[in-house]
Amino acid sequence: MGTTNSTITTNDFRFYVHDVRLVDATGTEVPVTIETDGMWALDGTVLLDFEDGSSTCTGGNPQLNSTIVGTVPVGTYTGVRFTMGVPFGQNHNIDVATAPAPLNVTSMFWNWQGGYKFLRIDGVSAGISEGWRQHLGSTGCDGDPTGGVTACTNTNSVAVAFDGFDATANTIVADLALLLQDTDIDTNTADTPPGCMATITDPDCAGVFANLGLDHLGVAGGTQAFFRME
Repeated sequence: MGTTNSTITTNDFRFYVHDVRLVDATGTEVPVTIETDGMWALDGTVLLDFEDGSSTCTGGNPQLNSTIVGTVPVGTYTGVRFTMGVPFGQNHNIDVATAPAPLNVTSMFWNWQGGYKFLRIDGVSAGISEGWRQHLGSTGCDGDPTGGVTACTNTNSVAVAFDGFDATANTIVADLALLLQDTDIDTNTADTPPGCMATITDPDCAGVFANLGLDHLGVAGGTQAFFRME
C-alpha cells in the first residue's frame, strides 16, 4: 500500500457514519430512519467496527458491525449519501463515560474539545514498527470545559455520495488501499506522531486528507476516494 507499495497490518479499524440518505429517481434525498439499538446506532449515528478484539487495539471487543440497518418509504432509489463523522451536537458537550452506545466507546473519544475520533485506523507498516495510525476528528474547536464547544475551524466530516446505488445489490467498501494510495506509510515526518492525527500542519496527513476530500495546507479538498461502491 501507499507510495512505497508497502504492507500494513491493522489492529483497529472503526468509524462513525450519520446522515444516511437514499436518492430517488427525481433526485430527492430521502433520510434513512435508523433505529437506536443500544449498541451500534444512536439517533441516526452508527459505529462501523471492523476490529474483532483479537489484536492490540484499545477498547477492542469480539463484536463486529459492517452494516447500517434502516428503513425508507417504498420507492425507487438510485443513489446514496452519507457523512463519515459524528454530528456536532453529539460530538461535543457530552460525557463519554455516561453516553449511550455507540458514543460510550472511550477509545473512539479524543478529548472534550475535539470530541470523537470519526475514523480510527491503527496498524504496523513495514517501515514504522512502532505503529502507524490514522485518527480523524474535528480540530481548531473553540470553547471551554464549562461553557462547551461552540465551533470548530476544521470539522473534518467526510461527505460521501454514490449514484447508481441499489441497496439490494450494491455494497459500500471502505478501501484502505485507496485511502493510503498517496501516502508514504514507511516513513514519518520528524517530531510528529506516527501516521496522521488530523493535524492540519502535518505533511503526513496530506495524502490521506486529499483522499478524504478534506482541505489540507491550503489545498482544497475534492471528492473523497476512501469509499467505493461495488
